[in-house]
Amino acid sequence: MPLISHWGGPRHGEVDEVPAEQLVSSVLVYDGPRWFGVYERFEPRQLQETPRGPAEVWVVRE
Repeated sequence: MPLISHWGGPRHGEVDEVPAEQLVSSVLVYDGPRWFGVYERFEPRQLQETPRGPAEVWVVRE
């Protein structure tokens, strides 16, 4: 599963594995129960090194 690094919003600084089928769009929507948020791919695409490995950066959509 791909790793996503979140920038801004309720998940700022967290790195999570996200199923590849959720990344076919340029928008990633979290709808609870813990938090809500909409993230989009940082363009141009960037990878960030994390302790868990390289993660693609997604930013909160405002």
